[in-house]
Amino acid sequence: MKLVMKKLILKNGVLIDKANGFHKSQKDIYIENGIITEIKENINISDAEVFDAKGMYVSAGMIDVHVHNRLKPQPGRKVELPPLNSIDELGVERGATTVVECGSVCLQDFDEFIAESDAAKTRYFGLMSGHGEEGFGTLGSQDVKKINPEHYYDAIKKHPGYIVGMKVANSNTITNDKGYSLTKLAKEISTNLDMPLMIHVGNFPPDPCGLIEFLEKGDIVTHTYHGKEISLFKPDGTPKDCFVRARERGVLFDVGHGSASFNWNVYDRARRKGFLPDLISTDIRAVNIHGPVWSLATTMSKIMNLGMSLEDVINCNTYNAAKAIKKEGLGEIKVGAFGDFTVFSVDDVDVELPDCNFNMLHLTKMINPITTIVSKTEETNIYPVMFGNPTKENGK
Repeated sequence: MKLVMKKLILKNGVLIDKANGFHKSQKDIYIENGIITEIKENINISDAEVFDAKGMYVSAGMIDVHVHNRLKPQPGRKVELPPLNSIDELGVERGATTVVECGSVCLQDFDEFIAESDAAKTRYFGLMSGHGEEGFGTLGSQDVKKINPEHYYDAIKKHPGYIVGMKVANSNTITNDKGYSLTKLAKEISTNLDMPLMIHVGNFPPDPCGLIEFLEKGDIVTHTYHGKEISLFKPDGTPKDCFVRARERGVLFDVGHGSASFNWNVYDRARRKGFLPDLISTDIRAVNIHGPVWSLATTMSKIMNLGMSLEDVINCNTYNAAKAIKKEGLGEIKVGAFGDFTVFSVDDVDVELPDCNFNMLHLTKMINPITTIVSKTEETNIYPVMFGNPTKENGK
């Protein structure tokens, strides 16, 4: 089979798309010039290539709204490992068709990011750093008086489509008490660009109860279920009132697993109180790609084994994620949407995996991506997944 094609029938797959009424429904999908043009039980077109997904699940292409491959070592901060060879190691090679560089895009190297995005097989978007035009920098360089919003407006409007929001990483190791002023200004910039603001909540200061008041409908809190000192939750898992109010006004809550930001005991207590995530992201990067994160599918599998249904887990990383970054045509299996898909199995396993605090979680089911299909242009591309989850490597 050709790996690049204008016409493709994705045949015999078991579709999962809660938003469009596909509840494990076996259907064929016809993609022409990169767009879904037909969905029904049996499609036969003589000059179309066929990918047979019999016995496999098919979702819209999975979206990871929080990855890092552009973090740079900074004086006084923990040294990050060098970037990976390609963003595709976090994307199509691990089962995600779209990834978002989360706040490690800055004005100073925006052109470099654009070139990487254009060259990637994976759809690659960015959240712009709200820490200054040079990015995170050191604590001393994060001065709102040195941030000119007009520079953000000019750059992002000059190159539309690449940036999907702003990001401020609030933690005493990054912003200390400057997080309040940085978040307030980043919110002003994102509002004027009609884009969401994502905030990272971590070690005190700043207090997330103060930060949350800046956020409005469509903004995002990441690292919701961390195990650090100042939690979003009371000891029994009940969300604090300010976060209940935030959810009521439409603020979204993201897992953002990372190296230090997911504690499954915190998550499980919050789950029992009904505070489930809207988004499931990895915060994957070179330092955690071999554990405790591994891949988007692994993070999704942890959440699934903690009680969320397969359909709801998939919905978090398709429909919800696409709406969060305001990318129409992604995250759905419907006529007129882009031809992006993740083909996967759900395997029986007997394995223990850690959270970020070395608590072990017993998993009995794992989502195992097998193939990604991406239509960044009018051509549709098929890529084998090289690493689905830590219990199975594909294509090696």
